[in-house]
Amino acid sequence: MTTWDAATLQIVWQRLISVADEMAAVLLRTAFSSVVRESNDLACAVLTADGELLVEYGRSVPVFTGTVAGTVSAMVEQFGVENLRPGDVIATNDPWFGNTHLPDLTAATPVFREGRIVAYVASICHLSDIGGTSEGAFAQDIYEEGFCLPPVKLVEQGRPNQLVRSILARNVRVPGQVLGDVDALIAANSLGERRIQAMLDGDASLDLDEAARHICAATETAVRRSIGAIPDGTYTAEIDLDGFEEPKTIRVAVEVTGSELVVDYEGTSSQSRYGINSASPTHGYTRYGLACLLAPDVPNNAGALRPVTIRVPKGSLLNPTHTAAVSANFPAHAIPSVLSRALLGPLPEQVSAAAGTPFWVVGIRGEKDSGPFASLLCFNGGQGASKGRDGYATLSTPSNVSNTPVEVVEATAPVLVESKRIVRGSGGTGQWRGGEGQEVVLVSRHSDPLDVIFLTERIQHPAPGLAGGDAGAPGTLRVDDVDVDEPKGRVALAPGSRILLRTPGGGGYGPVR
Repeated sequence: MTTWDAATLQIVWQRLISVADEMAAVLLRTAFSSVVRESNDLACAVLTADGELLVEYGRSVPVFTGTVAGTVSAMVEQFGVENLRPGDVIATNDPWFGNTHLPDLTAATPVFREGRIVAYVASICHLSDIGGTSEGAFAQDIYEEGFCLPPVKLVEQGRPNQLVRSILARNVRVPGQVLGDVDALIAANSLGERRIQAMLDGDASLDLDEAARHICAATETAVRRSIGAIPDGTYTAEIDLDGFEEPKTIRVAVEVTGSELVVDYEGTSSQSRYGINSASPTHGYTRYGLACLLAPDVPNNAGALRPVTIRVPKGSLLNPTHTAAVSANFPAHAIPSVLSRALLGPLPEQVSAAAGTPFWVVGIRGEKDSGPFASLLCFNGGQGASKGRDGYATLSTPSNVSNTPVEVVEATAPVLVESKRIVRGSGGTGQWRGGEGQEVVLVSRHSDPLDVIFLTERIQHPAPGLAGGDAGAPGTLRVDDVDVDEPKGRVALAPGSRILLRTPGGGGYGPVR
């Protein structure tokens, strides 16, 4: 029997975190897509035998680790835990099983010990293509967005499921690249399973269920302590976004009672006809936004949400109906900002102004002599400022996705990066300035028109400042010096044509003195 003093708890906790970190190292080294290898669009986690989040890779995309437990639990329920076997890897990209959107694939592996499941390891990454419109926001239902894979066994008792692989490969533009990423997920999980087994082999007295209770309880205690320090009451805020067919607003009321907290999104705009709606990311980014405000120094796990209730009106932008398009769920990225605005009064030291963007995406697709290609490029705006700290330039907040390096842009798509620079002065002014955006000019070097998809935000509605700080500069998107009419749409980019992206600056904090 383990004696759970502070030192033992910390050692076991950190060893489990190291498992998730090693899984991520495998995924980063073996993934085929630049959006995974270079932009870090991934997550790895260890879950309890009951499917609750236990630990995560520290640089995971926050929305993934905020949704992975729900996705894995839904898959296990679908299969029945009694039907899982050693060597199985289950997976889905279905948003209605808790996954984020179709381009993201969640893969989970049960860890067996003496005939029973003692944990799950899970990995998620963003595939470079999933058929359909893939990244596009212009789809009007989920069926247009791409290939939806219900919960399946990617690997069954150690044997790859060739039928599933064949069906997936037939429905994407770059099957070799996509299957390479699938194999990277499987490899990451295999490493995680081995590390958990080795950890248990090395300490016969270690009970993972018992460890999970202590670890999650420590996080829950820290979160409850922070909530309890906030005066009881209801704190409200709203934030405006570009939307697609019309501007959209996210409204929130945070109700604090003792050590319990309710987040209610009543009054948020209705769902869009297009793919900017958010299903499970609403819960993922709410969890992340609260973690930043309440217990940023405590590793995330299921204990963080135990004192929290989340209410989202059905049919709204943040809780759409079942067949709604959800691929470009950018509005959910604004949730941490609106939570900061609501809790400015009681938590002025922890909140931050809105970020210029989570990131802008440029999807470039076409044909070469060697076959189809598809590349996803990420370009970040400025981070919002906070009390005592200027925002960082070109930092993705809250998505934790890195800028695609110039060398990778030119290696994966037939374009030339003509220029790339920080847009000085684009951060919002204030006692502390918002982070600056960037300007990138891409020139087509392809002999045929390129199919280019844009995902942008804050062109019409710049990132607002906080506590008297000014808004950041809005973004700009042009093709051949002409503003793009639909900055969440697609264009046929002629040979030699030029794209100019100027990502938005972050909001400033506090009035200028």
